[in-house]
Amino acid sequence: MGNTIPTMETVTLKLDRRHIQRLKDQAEASGRSQAAVVRDLIDRHLGRRKRSLHDQAKDLCGSVRGAKDLSTRTVKGYGRD
Repeated sequence: MGNTIPTMETVTLKLDRRHIQRLKDQAEASGRSQAAVVRDLIDRHLGRRKRSLHDQAKDLCGSVRGAKDLSTRTVKGYGRD
């Protein structure tokens, strides 16, 4: 097993001035290159489809305290009595 450097390919995009300015502003604000911002946006947007709701919110699981049964109705003979 050797160390490999991932190869990058060049893609040309046609953007209007408004999008170009937003991209430049975001890159400058984050201290990253425009290409890094675009790669991150692609990963977030396209990767979002593959993540389940649980994957997206798993850091919140168990973070809420309170009654385990929040129902205000008493139902007899169904579930736990």
